[in-house]
Amino acid sequence: MFTDALLLAINAWQNGWREDQARKAVLAATLQEHTASLDLSFRSVTTPCFRKRFVHKGELVSLLLKDNLDEGMTSWTTDQRFAERFKGFAREGAVSAAIYCHTPLPEEVVVDVGALWQSGEFVTAADAFRARHADNSKALFHFRDRQSEVVLTAALKGSEIVALSGASSPFDELCDTAGIPEEERDAKFRQLIKDGVYPGELRYTYAAQDVIARTILRFREKLEALKVATAPTA
Repeated sequence: MFTDALLLAINAWQNGWREDQARKAVLAATLQEHTASLDLSFRSVTTPCFRKRFVHKGELVSLLLKDNLDEGMTSWTTDQRFAERFKGFAREGAVSAAIYCHTPLPEEVVVDVGALWQSGEFVTAADAFRARHADNSKALFHFRDRQSEVVLTAALKGSEIVALSGASSPFDELCDTAGIPEEERDAKFRQLIKDGVYPGELRYTYAAQDVIARTILRFREKLEALKVATAPTA
């Protein structure tokens, strides 16, 4: 079941495609071909999966209004904390970093890489493969199951964003807004640090779902109002 072709396909997928979408399509097709015969236990996930991805302005219509941004096959994780840390909090040109939470449909699951590494038979096959193909197993053994990776064909949905990254305002600005006197600010700042809150630091807000839901509703209300306003009259 754990053939060299399968292990080569996983290694190539995890080695990446360096933003080359044509190469990604080839790697995805190869991985899908060689995972199709795996036992269902390696191709099914019943728990939520998470994906961290930077949001760009040109994608907002697809994400917020159409609620569907199809990237083809992509890597997700069952470890929410790993998703949060992956590739940092910010990227030049991006609006924000978003965390998506999706419980996949059976037909969306290509392979659960984490589940493979829980199989003694797979580990034995992988060790033997590395002995024969050291250069073509580096990514496979570098990542192992540390990413809790699940490969899915699920599209990204704005309605499934559970967190967005952003920085809080500088501390004094926050105090000015809240009307906190100068003489009380040092104590307030020390308390925030004690509580693990660092003003001005990039972090995630988990109010994202409610915020996005309200934003989408407002967008749709404005669009409907515009349609009514511009509709031809009899």
